[in-house]
Amino acid sequence: MRELTVREYLRVSKDDRRTGKSPDQQHNENLLAFKREGFTLHPAQPYRDVDRSASRYARTTREDFEQLVRDLENDVFGAGVLALWESSRGSRKVSEWSRLIELCEERSVRIWVTTHGRLYDPSNARDRRSLHEDAVDAEYESDKTSERIRRNVRDAAKRGRPHGKNIYGYRRIYDSTTRELIKIEEHPEQAPVVREAAQRILDGDSLYAIAKDFNLRDIAPRRPTRKDHRSNLGWTPPAVKQMLTTPAYAGKRQHKDQIIGDAIWPAIIEQETWYRLQEILRPDNRRRTNNWPVTHLLSGIAFCAVCRSPLRVGKQNAGSRPTRSSEGETDNDPPARRPRYYAYVCRGAAGRPDPDGKYGFHVAMKEEHLDKIVKELLFARISRRDFLVSLGAKDEKTDIRRKALLVEVKQLQEYLDEVREQAARSLRIDLLIDQEARIMPRIEIAQAELERLAEIDPIVLRLTKNLDRIDEAWRELEIIEKRRVISTIMMPTVSRVDPTLRGVRGKNYERVHPGWK
Repeated sequence: MRELTVREYLRVSKDDRRTGKSPDQQHNENLLAFKREGFTLHPAQPYRDVDRSASRYARTTREDFEQLVRDLENDVFGAGVLALWESSRGSRKVSEWSRLIELCEERSVRIWVTTHGRLYDPSNARDRRSLHEDAVDAEYESDKTSERIRRNVRDAAKRGRPHGKNIYGYRRIYDSTTRELIKIEEHPEQAPVVREAAQRILDGDSLYAIAKDFNLRDIAPRRPTRKDHRSNLGWTPPAVKQMLTTPAYAGKRQHKDQIIGDAIWPAIIEQETWYRLQEILRPDNRRRTNNWPVTHLLSGIAFCAVCRSPLRVGKQNAGSRPTRSSEGETDNDPPARRPRYYAYVCRGAAGRPDPDGKYGFHVAMKEEHLDKIVKELLFARISRRDFLVSLGAKDEKTDIRRKALLVEVKQLQEYLDEVREQAARSLRIDLLIDQEARIMPRIEIAQAELERLAEIDPIVLRLTKNLDRIDEAWRELEIIEKRRVISTIMMPTVSRVDPTLRGVRGKNYERVHPGWK
């Protein structure tokens, strides 16, 4: 019977060894509960997300959770019970959890929580309240954890201590007993690579030449190689540039994109040399979008989906060379040229084959086709009724409201700083915990509203006010303005041609991912 058939959603936030043991343990405990309750397990594979956080601070998508929601929306879930090991495995976001409860109620799907040993009916008011209370508790715990982590990171940054993974070029020395960090020193093999790259830039070498040489010499890339990861491509020009623009190599500690002081590790690149590098790699008189001079709409704005390098424009042959006409041409005349067209292509990984073992570029698309596809996607996005809400449109009252919110956030943060000092002096940690629990949600709410009120680019706003003549308004823009609009709203990527579609002419929408911002 459908009402006794159960499907599972299994999730674990962090699984460093990528063994998936925690979801397997959840599944085993679920099976014992199903047998006890008389449930029948649905033959389909469980929805399963590994290394996927469910908090509102998560940066990765939970693919199977989204599939679960789509299946409920499309009424193809196929079971009467949704099983979770614990309610927080479903979501730590109140809004997301509420949507799931609503869908389950609409589809007459009950929710089994193994750690509770209880079957909830979303159509029952008391059960629904219990599920919502779990969501509020889970989100609150997630917020507390996030703030504690941010506080620790800020403190470490002020003291010049590291945070996160080890930086390429260095190695960390730990106490063999306590595992506490003793010092950070230069890595004997990696530090010379950093110095060599810096000196070669100063000597006039290009990023591409350095990346190609490192790959040909089989120098291991900065990031550890993982299956299906772009680091399989080895060194790339963006990777070399990112390395040489990182303040850590000048012995500086960075926090939220700002250099805040000296680090506890030695400098691999002397500070004066590092600043000279920045003048070469990131000159103030050159805009990052490289919009001028420019003649192609998406050069440097669209990216390759394989290696993530920006696409450039090149010419490609269109078909075979034309045959000679019998009139006025002899064998001594130069051969007729093939017709050619402009196309966006990626440069590929310098001196390194792609995951399929092939050298050279990965993707190419006719300029005319990609320009039209991106423009159509852009127009569809701008024409949506919720577009301005998602970007944060500005009106006459916005400035006043934004200033008020900024003052509110500043005052609340200053109050918390005073509480922290008072708690430290009086050793009242309970006072600090209590006040943070009360104040941090208010700060988060104010910051969220500030984000919604973010100012929109005037050119984008101009297009939204001319939806009935958006094509005409677009044509009136200079190419620099068009590129600015695209860069503000999206970061398009182009994937390879599906082997089953080779030879198909015309625009291929499936190859273009908009990358909405």
